[in-house]
Amino acid sequence: MKEDIEVFLIEKGYSIATQETYRRILLDLISIPNLEQIGAAALLAHFDRPTWGNSIQYVSVTASRQFLAWRFGHNHSALSARVRRKKSKIQRSLDSEKLLALLVSFDPHTAKGRRDLAIVSVAVDARLRVSELSRLCFSDVDLETCTLQVIVKGGEWGERAFSEETANIILGYLPYRQPKPGVDQLFLSTQGLTKGSGMTVNGLKATVRRWGEKLGFRISPHDFCRTFALQTTKNNAPTRVVQVGGGWKGIDMVVHYTRGLDLDAIRPYLPIKNLLG
Repeated sequence: MKEDIEVFLIEKGYSIATQETYRRILLDLISIPNLEQIGAAALLAHFDRPTWGNSIQYVSVTASRQFLAWRFGHNHSALSARVRRKKSKIQRSLDSEKLLALLVSFDPHTAKGRRDLAIVSVAVDARLRVSELSRLCFSDVDLETCTLQVIVKGGEWGERAFSEETANIILGYLPYRQPKPGVDQLFLSTQGLTKGSGMTVNGLKATVRRWGEKLGFRISPHDFCRTFALQTTKNNAPTRVVQVGGGWKGIDMVVHYTRGLDLDAIRPYLPIKNLLG
């Protein structure tokens, strides 16, 4: 059955991150005896665990249903199992003050400082996930047009724009970038006299976590995606423009990522202020 899981993941063409998540779920699923005969209630009971939140339960049941249909056919008795997805709490992002504090915390006189400044600038300007930052290649970054291309979620190529300021920050990093032969990733795990290899996803996560520990507030790579949506919205970018710039397929994702907007954001647009001011 383990071999079936690998074939399923390959045939479905999921992203690497989705494959990792689904693999863990499905390896848990196949521990159920007589898997071909279980019903919806048994499937729901299997993933109904006190320490699991709504999100992981939803993903687990969704992944299991897809695998069961693929493996046993669309008449499998567990395919009617459903977990209602609840609205999640507002997730963390960086406001202007924290983002600026992070940017100025990097030492521009060191290779690491130049690299870290470039990572944040690209992540926020181009709305890249941690896996996309890790795989971003220098050859796919055009500093003249301020655009880049990278394999995004779903395994497709995505194009992003970034500012001239970020282009200059990348240019400032390049003299310190010394990759090993054959390494094209923009961001390297080691710098200076040691030839560098590309940063891994886990390496990037650990690096970002240490930034937050130094500054006294929590940061994760995904905060930069939400920060892109919030900051561009606060800068008066139309929702449709934010959607295209962030590479989202629908405006609903922009709405989701901008839930952290506070009430003060509406003040410049209030009717009476604009009528009488």
